[in-house]
Amino acid sequence: MDNLNDKFINKIILGDCLEVMKDIPNESIDLILTDPPYNISQKKKIFRDYRSGKRSDISFDYGCWDYDFNIEPFLIETKRILKPFGQWLVFSSEQLFGKYREWFQNNGHFKQLIIWEITNPLPQFRKCGYRQATQLILWAYKIKPPVKDQHFNFLTQKEMRNIFKYPLCGGNERTKHPTQKPLILIEQLLKIHSREGDVVLDPFLGSGTTAVACIRLKRNFIGIELSEEYYKIAEERIKNEQKLQRLF
Repeated sequence: MDNLNDKFINKIILGDCLEVMKDIPNESIDLILTDPPYNISQKKKIFRDYRSGKRSDISFDYGCWDYDFNIEPFLIETKRILKPFGQWLVFSSEQLFGKYREWFQNNGHFKQLIIWEITNPLPQFRKCGYRQATQLILWAYKIKPPVKDQHFNFLTQKEMRNIFKYPLCGGNERTKHPTQKPLILIEQLLKIHSREGDVVLDPFLGSGTTAVACIRLKRNFIGIELSEEYYKIAEERIKNEQKLQRLF
């Protein structure tokens, strides 16, 4: 963390991550934990007329940021700023999984696929396929580390399963961000793949979940978010969490 200044440490930055990351020094980040665009948006809606009388549209358009996303520029830049034995944890759609895996195998050290099993998946209203109850996370190192340099913290064999079972976030935790990840999942990933004091970068911060989890677990965070709407949501969540930590 010595070569990172106050401009970045425990801050969120509004802007394009490809531009912001240019100012982050080489080999200064311990972990990239992020949920980039999925390239799954479609310009369509499904109208639903529920038995209860409630009517609503289900949109498949998550926003302009979820179209034509190229994985390579952000991966190249994050590789530059990762420490030699630094790690990536990248959420991916099925559409982009093969591209990520190929890139990590050719440009880093692909380690394993991690699966988030969603215990409360969304209904499949049209009954034309399975309910989507899984999401994919790719785990890779920049350089294959010796055992002593692995940030991979498990206590028991039971913990070492590559499937995490958690519900979609709801209640007071839920924000307007359409692909928000549950805090409990991000906390668990941080506990396993980082240590207290590490620097964790999320270049697609969204609603701020990675930063909130870092505050709770005493990791240092850097967050970058392109959307002003989501930036403000993240900013508010971070301020609230910092207040709670000062109280307790």
